[in-house]
Amino acid sequence: MSARDEVLEKAGKVVVVWDRTFDHVPDDLEDAVIELKAAIQAMVNEPHARVTDPKTSKQGPKGMKLSQGRTLVLNRLRAAGRPLTDHELVHSLQGVMSASGVRSRRAELVRMGLARPTGYSTRMVLIDGDAVELPRPQNKWEASS
Repeated sequence: MSARDEVLEKAGKVVVVWDRTFDHVPDDLEDAVIELKAAIQAMVNEPHARVTDPKTSKQGPKGMKLSQGRTLVLNRLRAAGRPLTDHELVHSLQGVMSASGVRSRRAELVRMGLARPTGYSTRMVLIDGDAVELPRPQNKWEASS
């Protein structure tokens, strides 16, 4: 088990024990665990180098390279002119990428800071100009400026 997974497991145990002892998890504790997960993910995403590596190895990559899938999703978010839900992204790239591929590439773009949640969610989406109601609300995403 990686150190990251071990930390997440132990944080999860803290929440479970708290929940068993006090009947509910306070919002601030739950928020703290979410912040911990984000901090761990940021730590994992940092470039790593061995002590014996030359200085250039420790500097990390000069820039980000976008895969074809990431580029397709990012371009779709930029071209839309409005925030899109995953459902709308998937529909707009139907036949080009799989649904799970679109959602995964969007999540990667968020982690890279190239896309972000708008803070809004909706059950109504536009598909080929028609309003369609989804069974549950979905977050809206946009390209970062």
